Amino acid sequence: MQETEIREYIYKIIMDKCTEDEEARQDAIGEFIAMTMPNIDEGAVRNIKSMIPPITELYDKWANMFVERLLETVPRNQIEELCSGTADNDSALVLVYIMFMESERMEKQVAEDIASFAPTQDDEAGNIASAYIRSKLTILAEEQKMKDATIQ
Repeated sequence: MQETEIREYIYKIIMDKCTEDEEARQDAIGEFIAMTMPNIDEGAVRNIKSMIPPITELYDKWANMFVERLLETVPRNQIEELCSGTADNDSALVLVYIMFMESERMEKQVAEDIASFAPTQDDEAGNIASAYIRSKLTILAEEQKMKDATIQ
């Protein structure tokens, strides 16, 4: 496999897992806010939802960062194996991505990216945005583990 093919393959696997349509995203954010802040009014919910960037904008950046880091740290033969197209290897890529996103380095990056997206947002809205993105990653990890369990 050429490096360009590897990059495109890994990027596609990650983005396919992380993207969703805008209506579903807005619904999920609203539900998340309502669950974590039950006494918040609808106007505040709309305001906070508007501050949370579309997942695709951030996940695009983070998926590319992941690909770069993976290529820097994992031997080529192992990367090629991960890109072989099997369900198990695709699942492994997603789980490695989730671990990458949960790293201390990426926790800081997520916070910086959210802050730069909406520099005027208050701390509470930024915290909600960060919590939502972390919960999205947790859900992806749980879904992937359940999928892996049914494959075996």
